[in-house]
Amino acid sequence: MIKRSISTALRCLTAGLVFASISAPALPQESDVASQYRNGDVAFRLGHMNAAFDIYSARCDEGSAYDCYRAGDMYRRAMGTEQDYDAAGDAYERSCELGHGDACLALANMHFNGQGLEQDYPRARELYEAGCDLNDASSCAVLGNMKYVGMGGPRDRIEGAELMRRSCLQEVVYACNQVRRYGLSNNGERSNTLRRGWWTGN
Repeated sequence: MIKRSISTALRCLTAGLVFASISAPALPQESDVASQYRNGDVAFRLGHMNAAFDIYSARCDEGSAYDCYRAGDMYRRAMGTEQDYDAAGDAYERSCELGHGDACLALANMHFNGQGLEQDYPRARELYEAGCDLNDASSCAVLGNMKYVGMGGPRDRIEGAELMRRSCLQEVVYACNQVRRYGLSNNGERSNTLRRGWWTGN
């Protein structure tokens, strides 16, 4: 009776293992996940960071400015890969050269703050200018401030004030704060009051 009970239990256990192997297919490895998504953003939103990084990197190699920018972000923030500021800088630079303003801004910020890269105000200024030329309002705001105070290059208060003014009208808070701080009027000179017409964008 005892032997029969043990035998029955073993048969049930074996059957259960077989059933489990049929009904529960093995989960895909993270390295296989990338092929399931049409772009890196989808994988990123679903939390598959390694897959997102693989997609961004591959498409960056194919010449996608946006994917180079996203790969740079993931290198800088250590998401889906090890933190690597040099690689982040390279990815941002390629993206900037391909015409992505946010990448110019990100790389400029790294040089301006000395975050992972050498602090280099002239280089930061060049990159802010590149971003501003690509219509990135935040880049224009910081470029305007650098021109206004003469940081990283020649001082040009008229142009610096105008860049900050235009950025403020695009709702860049930093630019509005700087315009208010300097008390700037339309022509870039100091004034006790702001001209409400351009301040509000009317």
